Amino acid sequence: MLTLPEARMTSAEATVARRRNEVAYETTVTAQELPEAHVAWEALPDRVLVTATDMNVLAEWLFVMGGPITLTVLPWGQTVWTLHSRTWSDSPEFPPVPVHVSVTVSSDEPVMAEVRLAVRR
Repeated sequence: MLTLPEARMTSAEATVARRRNEVAYETTVTAQELPEAHVAWEALPDRVLVTATDMNVLAEWLFVMGGPITLTVLPWGQTVWTLHSRTWSDSPEFPPVPVHVSVTVSSDEPVMAEVRLAVRR
C-alpha cells in the first residue's frame, strides 16, 4: 500500500490551527484550574509546548489530565521531565490537542513518587 505524504499547511491554515490550539490550552487551564504561574507556553499548529520552572506544575497536569512521562538526561546533572498529555474537551467538534509539559531539574533533586511512577519505560 502506497502512503502519500501529508500536504504541508498553508500559512493561513497554520495560523488557524495555532489559534485553535491556543484556545484549547487556555480553556483547559481555566476549566481544570491548572497552574498558570511559573509557566511559559507556545501553541503550534499540531501541539502545545509548556515549559515550567516548578515540578508542581507538571504534577498538577499529571493528576488532573494524566499521561505518561519521559525523562531526558542532560549534561551537567540536569534532567528534563516531560508529561505527554492533552487538552480537555467535552465536544467532538473540538478534539483534544497534544500538550507536552516539561520541567528541567537538577538530576539529584527529589521528585514525588507519583510523578516518578508515571515515567514511561
